[in-house]
Amino acid sequence: MVTFELPMRIVFLAGLIVFSEAALAQQHEADEIIASVDGDPVRVGELNLILAERFQGQALDSLSNDLKRATAHVLVQRRLALRELRKRGGASLAKMVQNQLDVFEAEVLRRGSTVREQAAARGADTASFLVDLAWRVAWGAYLKSKLTDENLRAFFASNPSAYNGTKYQVSQIFIRPASTEAADVKATVDSLKSLQEEIGQSEDVVSAFANAARLHSQSPTAELGGDLGWVESEGDLPAGLLRALRGMEPETISDPIRSSFGAHLVFLHDVEQGEGTYEQLTDASSLRRDAADAMFKTLVDSQSSTDVMWHLDDLIPPVQSR
Repeated sequence: MVTFELPMRIVFLAGLIVFSEAALAQQHEADEIIASVDGDPVRVGELNLILAERFQGQALDSLSNDLKRATAHVLVQRRLALRELRKRGGASLAKMVQNQLDVFEAEVLRRGSTVREQAAARGADTASFLVDLAWRVAWGAYLKSKLTDENLRAFFASNPSAYNGTKYQVSQIFIRPASTEAADVKATVDSLKSLQEEIGQSEDVVSAFANAARLHSQSPTAELGGDLGWVESEGDLPAGLLRALRGMEPETISDPIRSSFGAHLVFLHDVEQGEGTYEQLTDASSLRRDAADAMFKTLVDSQSSTDVMWHLDDLIPPVQSR
């Protein structure tokens, strides 16, 4: 069983008390059920809480439905992770969560408010608000117990090219879908898949890729045959592309890769291996983020046999995301 260390007073709980009086617009009632995880309801209020935090000042009904669907998918994954955390943490975690909720409720009352009012101010119901707080406490404690120097060093060693300064010489073909609708995205990915197969059959793949980039790519580098030069960090490319490059061999083409911008084909010309060590890291933020993401995925995957049912059709994520 995992032993969770009780952190010092969780500052973010008190920080949640400050809120805007303006009501948050929404398309569904806060207590409507998006999905159920082994019969445990995941409500619209929980979705509203995430969106309100991420897009402060924006009315919820102004956000795209694709964004809400993607967030609903993450929310269900988070509930699966919370189930596993509760299983591992047992009574000690349950006590910690309850203690922090008691502290929060007492602070709210001291300021002349209630948990229900705090929830309503963010487009949520009380049940959603309490589950959200429970997740924050449990996940925060888990990260504190796991993101140790020893574990981070081991994570670095498991994938050194992501953090040791390894560089990749890359070209890309980028196409933006006509819209964010699933059909348009699929059509774009399918067209890139056909283009990938066509280029792969050429006797001179490098030249074929460059010519295809000039003809089809919507990237500013299209006139250069899609040449992006040498890239190293996540900031050099949209999320996901660099991860794909790390699993490729030089002089190969990726499968179509989706990003928040559109769809990409990348050609890996060459790799220059880095020599940086864990001790030489000056900024470990990406290492910590990737380690946390990996831990989250492990928690979710451990609940793979859990029954998930979706109840609101407009918030069901694409099949490939579930």
